[in-house]
Amino acid sequence: MVRAHSAFAAAIGVLGLTASCEVLIGLEDKELAPEGSGGADGGGGSDSGGGGPKGSDPVPPSRPSGAPVPGGGATRWFAAKTIFLGTFDPETKKADNTAWRRIGHDVDGECTTAEISKSNSSSICAQPSGAPPESLEDGDGCRDNAAGRLVAVGTQVVSINFEPELHSGLSTGELPTYLLRLDDLGDQPDDPWVKGSLYVTVPRDPTTTKPPTWDGTDEFVVDAESLALGPADGGADGGGDAAPDSDAEGGLPPSVLDAPRFVFDKGYLSKNVWVSGDLGKSPLSVPLFVFDRITVVDAASVTVTAGLSPSHDSVEASQLSVVVTTTTIESKFRPIAAELVSCIPAAENLLMNAYILPARDLGAPPSLKSPGKACDAESFAFAFEWKPVKAPKWAAPGKPKPKKCVDAGL
Repeated sequence: MVRAHSAFAAAIGVLGLTASCEVLIGLEDKELAPEGSGGADGGGGSDSGGGGPKGSDPVPPSRPSGAPVPGGGATRWFAAKTIFLGTFDPETKKADNTAWRRIGHDVDGECTTAEISKSNSSSICAQPSGAPPESLEDGDGCRDNAAGRLVAVGTQVVSINFEPELHSGLSTGELPTYLLRLDDLGDQPDDPWVKGSLYVTVPRDPTTTKPPTWDGTDEFVVDAESLALGPADGGADGGGDAAPDSDAEGGLPPSVLDAPRFVFDKGYLSKNVWVSGDLGKSPLSVPLFVFDRITVVDAASVTVTAGLSPSHDSVEASQLSVVVTTTTIESKFRPIAAELVSCIPAAENLLMNAYILPARDLGAPPSLKSPGKACDAESFAFAFEWKPVKAPKWAAPGKPKPKKCVDAGL
């Protein structure tokens, strides 16, 4: 997640030793919803209490019937003005440390209550070593969002402006954000094939470029690492700080924008809700906010949902669910965790082994279910405020964030 502070990271390490105390979580027990109900609230896959499917539902609507082939529809571009990590409510946009419970999808298809977690009797997987009793509990509607819980717990203990700083940097364009491209959008509420693509932007230089207005006229520059021509695991790991006019300094032509690196080629539209693919069954490389930067990870599952207006020109609610395995956490997160604690090995081990890894809440892929075995994957979930933008015209190289712990062998 973005702009984390060393004090926050250090406190997280302490949290790893004390998070088992119920007072830190402050969550109430809930009854187990009947299997297939779609949520702990019994809402059949929606927290809204009716009114049709939404982009914020824990279970996306299913793919409509018909051949999944292109139909010659329109292309729409949206930029993430706000990304919600779990401590601000996506609807009210107000601070709320329970917001993580309402973000994400029911990836594993089962409801894990507080009682099931405390008794370590989940049919999905067993709590990993060092996990607090509540670690496996789902959010509202059976949502899987272990990372959101971690953020919420951390900010309750350490007084920082963690998520507000992220929101501010995204709103002014001084941080990289996501662009969502939807292709082949027709004028009907259902379509069995609507391809989507995800891009990362190049942050603007505040000394030379005005902030975005978010009125539909903004045009962002795409980070070249979002394109298929980029290295296998490149600069999106560091975001970038090249100016939007950097096309004059080696920018890439518009044609490369039609070859994105992160593609949802099994996307569809159901009752005006765009879904990137089958829930819990869509492995993909994806750019993910991890601590203080965007890092490309090979995820065991990626699902994006976006509730569109009937005219498909605006997004009313949206969220992303990602499942990351232990191997990926170790390879991608541990080096960043080391930086957050000033490259001190003992502190890095404490942060990872006593806080991050014990939060694993899902089984091994592809089923994400490993009954009786220690959990081997962790759920992440974000919610988005998307705004329509103009199609980008240029891509430019981002500036990778230097690795601080090279001398320490990390």
